[in-house]
Amino acid sequence: MQHDYFPMGSRRLRRIENSLRKRCANLPEEKLQAVYGHFTRWMPGLEPSRFALNGQTVDVVQRGRTIAFPRPMPLIKYSHVAFGYEEILKRKYSLPGFVEVASNDIVVDCGAFVGGFSLSAARIAEEVHLFEPSAANASAIRQNFSQSTNIVVNECGLFSEDKEMVLNLSSSAVEHSLLQPDEGGIIESLTIKVRRLDTYFNGQKASPDFVKIEAEGVELEVLEGLGDLRPRQIAIDASPERNGESPIDDLQKALEKNGYDCRRRFFMLFARRA
Repeated sequence: MQHDYFPMGSRRLRRIENSLRKRCANLPEEKLQAVYGHFTRWMPGLEPSRFALNGQTVDVVQRGRTIAFPRPMPLIKYSHVAFGYEEILKRKYSLPGFVEVASNDIVVDCGAFVGGFSLSAARIAEEVHLFEPSAANASAIRQNFSQSTNIVVNECGLFSEDKEMVLNLSSSAVEHSLLQPDEGGIIESLTIKVRRLDTYFNGQKASPDFVKIEAEGVELEVLEGLGDLRPRQIAIDASPERNGESPIDDLQKALEKNGYDCRRRFFMLFARRA
């Protein structure tokens, strides 16, 4: 299970950060950012970070790189930032020796948010195709990859059909969903475009090698949208966000039926073509 690989940090450090996050939940933005800035710079084992409000975004500086998040920055993202945003997202969607982005891969980042997983993937992949239906989140992605030449940003969702659907925007920017958001109330509902991955890649020069899926409950539909495409590796966040249930069993059955070997880590499902 490699619990030392993910989640990151010692159990003691994770408990300390979790306790701090709960106590800071109702703080104003600037105070929350000041607390986490000091916390990450003074607590051994965390990634020293600086936060700054910048119009409609929160800019986080880590290791000389600025990562933009739409305001208000979701509370869970303070935790991810504390442990190193690029590294923690890389580890979440990797199972060393089984599923990892490889050199020259064509990568899909479904449910990209601000592109955290793609920060590491873009360093070695030939191309990374990000899918994010929220305009504010997609704008942050474009800021975060303004100097990258191997990034394709698609401001749309992924599904089992090419059509228009209603996206429910949550008060937490990481919980926007085609279903009922599992956290935060619905603040707005928008009509968006959704695509099948097979029809999307009909217009591309190559098919995907690595597909990462975090689809807030519609992972089965995104997987169905692959059609006859057979990526070499797939990593799926199958958290219980499908009407309060996890689709992990159904996802594994579908993948094994199509010739994949599967392994699990908590609610993460990793699949490699046999």
